[in-house]
Amino acid sequence: MVSIVNMKYDNMMRMTKHLKEKNFYLEDSVELIFDFSSLNFIEPAGAIILLSTIDRLKEDDIAHKLESIESLNRDAISYGETMGIFQKLGLSDARSFSRGPNYIAPAKIVLTELFDSLQSQSKTIETYYDEISSDIVTKMLKDFGRDSEEEVKNLFEFVVREMIRNIFDHSQTKQFYYGSQFYPATNSVEVAIADLGVGLVKTVPFDIEESWFDQPTDEDAIKKAMIPGLSALSNHAYAPEDYKNSGYGLTLVRRIVEKTNGYFSIASGNKAITYNLSEESVEDCDITGTLIRMRINLENLNNISFEEILEEAKKEASSKGYNDSPSSASKRLKSQMSKKL
Repeated sequence: MVSIVNMKYDNMMRMTKHLKEKNFYLEDSVELIFDFSSLNFIEPAGAIILLSTIDRLKEDDIAHKLESIESLNRDAISYGETMGIFQKLGLSDARSFSRGPNYIAPAKIVLTELFDSLQSQSKTIETYYDEISSDIVTKMLKDFGRDSEEEVKNLFEFVVREMIRNIFDHSQTKQFYYGSQFYPATNSVEVAIADLGVGLVKTVPFDIEESWFDQPTDEDAIKKAMIPGLSALSNHAYAPEDYKNSGYGLTLVRRIVEKTNGYFSIASGNKAITYNLSEESVEDCDITGTLIRMRINLENLNNISFEEILEEAKKEASSKGYNDSPSSASKRLKSQMSKKL
């Protein structure tokens, strides 16, 4: 029995570790049961981890059961139904809302359906990056009462767009999840994006010397992906030149989030690393693909110099012998921010 008490990032990561340690992904394992009778809290990243875990169990034909929520009278259950989480799990047919006063509910995007839709509308994938990041940011800043501040909007959109673009560039996934939540008490936003792809260890390029004696680990891959200028193996057939990855996306996002005194987490395979200004913490987990979560303090976005962050990243890239020229999209944001100063 797995009791879901807090559907938060840390709790759900520990759940994935527990499932692996108890061998629940083996075909002859004891039936796995998920119980929600003690559920107290839901956050976007936690909900997305649970939804993607259930997807994995279904895909691997692993026996599992989700206990009914019908008789449960809990605020968290009602909130989960309002966002459609329990409907996605097949536990409720109540009316749900894809967005509310402070949230965008976890949404599942199937790439074949997305590309068919874009083709029918004569739209390109980079247009989708812009539209979805603008949608998330506009919603969150409106909730925050800061939707008129263009500098904040541009910076926040860059962060979200890079998170989403990373999935299309590297994951080789068939689908992905995203969701967000604004927390008025702390003036912060959590944005989470997860794919069910191959994971960073299979896409981040390692030198021959680095893999000569030992196979690179998931932790190695995450840390390597944070190095600016290290381009990952990508399919850019669909991307125009100015959107092609130069290996700066993740590191710029992390640095921006850190500068707001926020948290940036990236999990892939059996490791998860959370970065903030004071430390980086490494945890064990077990997920398919890659999950990125950021908790960003919106008030502090006003105090960030994107130009300064970009220059720091370029210097680090150059010192390590990697590409010191970010994508044109990154340079364009730098130009936009400079004009406002």
